Amino acid sequence: MPPSQPTHRFRVGDPVHVERAKPAGNPRTPHYIRGKSGVVSMLHGSIVNPIDHHGVYPPLCSVLFRVRDVFGGSSDDTLSIDLHEDWLKPVSRSR
Repeated sequence: MPPSQPTHRFRVGDPVHVERAKPAGNPRTPHYIRGKSGVVSMLHGSIVNPIDHHGVYPPLCSVLFRVRDVFGGSSDDTLSIDLHEDWLKPVSRSR
């Protein structure tokens, strides 16, 4: 029987914040995006990768960030980055 697929904690449109440090998390999370906030734009489920990871990775999300929030400047462009949910925490919608 295949391993059960973890369900997503987030939904498309949810605002999220990327953890600054996650020692037990996937080290492939780019340093420039850590500590930044964005919006979940797509859900990919979980990925089984027996070659370099034992078990099932946490669910993967595409998160959309404003370029100016990541790198500064005044660009209206956006940047999409795929991140595992163990790096994400919810952000309150009220500001």
